[in-house]
Order: sequence, then structure tokens, then C-alpha cells
Amino acid sequence: MQRLGVLRSLLCRGGLDARIPMQHHRKLVLATTTATKRQVFVNEKVLAVLCSKQAVRFSHLSSMIDRGAYDERFFEMMSQFQHTKGSDVKGLSVISDGKYHSLWLRSTCYCPQCRLDSTGQSSVDYDKVPEDSRVVSAVDDGWEGMLGGAVERGSGPHWVVPPEPVIPRIPYEDVTKGRDGVYRWVQALNEPGIAIVEGVPCQEGMVMCQKIADLIQHTIYGETFDVKTDARPINAAYSSGELKLHMDQPQYESPPGIQALHCLKFDENISGGDNQFVDIFHVAQTFREEHPDDFEVLCEVPFMYETLHYKRDWPVHMRYKRPILSLNDNGDLVGIRWHPQLMGPLQIEEEYIEPFFRAYKKFYSLTQTFPYMYRNRLRAGELVSFNNRRVLHGRAAFDNHAGERFLQGCYIEISEFKSCVEVLCNVEGGGRPVVRVGDMDWQ
Repeated sequence: MQRLGVLRSLLCRGGLDARIPMQHHRKLVLATTTATKRQVFVNEKVLAVLCSKQAVRFSHLSSMIDRGAYDERFFEMMSQFQHTKGSDVKGLSVISDGKYHSLWLRSTCYCPQCRLDSTGQSSVDYDKVPEDSRVVSAVDDGWEGMLGGAVERGSGPHWVVPPEPVIPRIPYEDVTKGRDGVYRWVQALNEPGIAIVEGVPCQEGMVMCQKIADLIQHTIYGETFDVKTDARPINAAYSSGELKLHMDQPQYESPPGIQALHCLKFDENISGGDNQFVDIFHVAQTFREEHPDDFEVLCEVPFMYETLHYKRDWPVHMRYKRPILSLNDNGDLVGIRWHPQLMGPLQIEEEYIEPFFRAYKKFYSLTQTFPYMYRNRLRAGELVSFNNRRVLHGRAAFDNHAGERFLQGCYIEISEFKSCVEVLCNVEGGGRPVVRVGDMDWQ
């Protein structure tokens, strides 16, 4: 545990307050401005809270916690506070991740006057926010609190989470009895990226159980879909053939987030049909280390994801063009789209054709031979759920004449899922920081 000091930086038109002790210890930040009569608090999300009174004491923090807007346990620990443009205060720095501009501090407001309790939306009129707001005074009120170092280590994006030796399993009764079981399920989905719920009743529609029914993402296959052999399948999954490792629906601008597959029937005498799962971000990190030039090609040359299907009740014509790998401005891998069977005609210059296919073939081979791969044969009553944007899934071919294999599936929208993760980590997890694995929602 570490002791924390609270640094209160005052945004005002007055002179420099020379009382600031410049100790090198962890700080929380509060700032105000006389001109607008606002206070700013910076929390663990690097957000800010403003209130209407220029009070030295942080009286609005307790009301904010009481209102449920945030929890005192989740403040970010910063080494020191540094202000940039227009600041008269010198020597305040943030070692961890940069600087905080006066306009940023002023505009990020979570007080009742600047953010409506009923909606959570900002009510600030930014036409009236001065562009020349300056930090000219700061005082340390001596407030101290206790936070564990795990908050620092756990916060922020994680590009790869080490794989578990086996897929986490949670009893269905635990998931349905209370939020603790749901929390363990959601944590497994968020960190290892995959979990199996055991003992789910073998009834059609159970994949849309009450816990996730409101989070369902509709696609061209409906709200739920039946994975069983069809004489005229509208999707390769509805056959008995092999399915190479892939993510579902990358032709969507916003691909599905979580996929759930509920096994209703899988006769024991059926040979084959086992599933494979692999963390594509782990694959991509390995690929980046072993083939850096090819990695860059897949980050720059656009791929065409395509679903053209007119021979169905509701014809589909969908195309989406973008590189397979996406980086943020720090060069971190934040998004991957992978489905070899949905490749459309590439719309690229001829000079990029050979470099692209050379890199593409290497990446394809690595996905199929990657050593950290889950293999699992579902049993009736099991529901496997996984992060579709992060965990590729595949299936071995099987003999559909030997019995019946019947799964029902659905998708959960990624933003709804991440909201659920945040809430449960705060409410059930004692403030445990959310581990962010790059899956397109965390840039």
C-alpha cells in the first residue's frame, strides 16, 4: 500500500501561490478557476470533476460518491501534476503519462452543474469556456489516502494476456443466482477472453438467457442462429465441413463483440466436430516479433471483407475495406479482423500484391499452427462464450450421418459488454481495475 497526497491546483486569475511543497510523491489533482467558479478533480480515468464553488476543501467529492457518479477507491495515482500551455505554475510534472492542459482540465467536468445527474451528459456551453484559462496557483491540503499498487499495474491497455492452461468454467447456477457469478463469468470473458458455463438447460432459446438478452446484437443471421447441418446452408457453419480459425462478421463496421454458443445436442458417436480457439492478439504479437516487415504490410495494405449472398430470403451485399491489423498513434495493436473465407477482390495497386500475399500466407500459417490453442469438444448443456474480436474459433469436420450436433448462438455488442465489465469490477470486484485487451474498443 502507498500513501497518497492530494495536490490541489487552482485555476484562477490571481497570483502564484508559493505555498506548494514540491515533494516527489503520488498525487491526486484538483483545480478551480475564479473566472468561471469551477473546480476540477482528476480521477483514475484521467477525467475531471468541476463544482460551482471555489472551495479549498474537496467537499463535492463526497457528494459525487454519494450520487454514485464515481467511487473514491478508483482514483488514479499520478507521480506529480504538470500543466502546459498558458500555465504560470512551474515544476509540476506527470512522470507516468504526460501533461494536462488547462483547457483539458476546464472542459472535463463531472459536477452536478456541468454534468446532469439524470443523464450523465455534459451541460457545458463551450462557447463560454475561455481559451486562455491558466493554472496560476496550487495548494497541498495534506489529505492522505491508501491505495494498493495493483491499481497502477492493472490500469490501462494490455495487448496480450497470458493464456490460461484450461478454459475457465462457471456453473450455470452461479451465473443465475447473483451478480458474483456473473462477475466471474464476465471477468473470464474479459481477461482470458473465453469461458464455459456448465449445466445450462438444454432448451432452445437458453442462449438468450435473462442475463444477456438485453445485450444481443442483431446481424444478418438474426438475434440467434442455429448451428446445425443444413442441406442448403447459408453459412459454412451450417454444414459438417471444417471451419478454419476466424472471427465472425468482420464485414461489419462494428463486428460483434462477444459470441455465445450453447450446445443443445452433440451425440457421442459423432466423430469430429471439436472446436479450436486461439488468441489472435497473441498470434499477432508473435508475428510482429518474428516478421516485422510482413507485420507492417498487414497494417498498411487494405483487405476487402465481403459477404455477397443473393440466394437467401433476405439478400446480403456487404463489403468493408481496411487493413487486417490496426495500430493506434503509439504503434500499439488495437484491432484485428480475420476471416480468410470472406476475402473479396483486393482493391490495391499491383506493386502491393506480392508483398501482401507473402505476409498474408505467413500470418495464415501461424494462426493454424500457433502452440497456445484451446481444443474443446462441447457437451450438451455447455455454453461457450468468447470475445469474437480477440479469440478466433474454428471447428473440425464431422460425420453428420452418425448423429446430431446442434448449437444455438448469439452475439453481444462490445460496448454493452465493456460497460458491464466496468460496472461489475466496480460493484462486485472491490474496485479491481479493468484489464483492457486490444479488441477495437480501446484505441
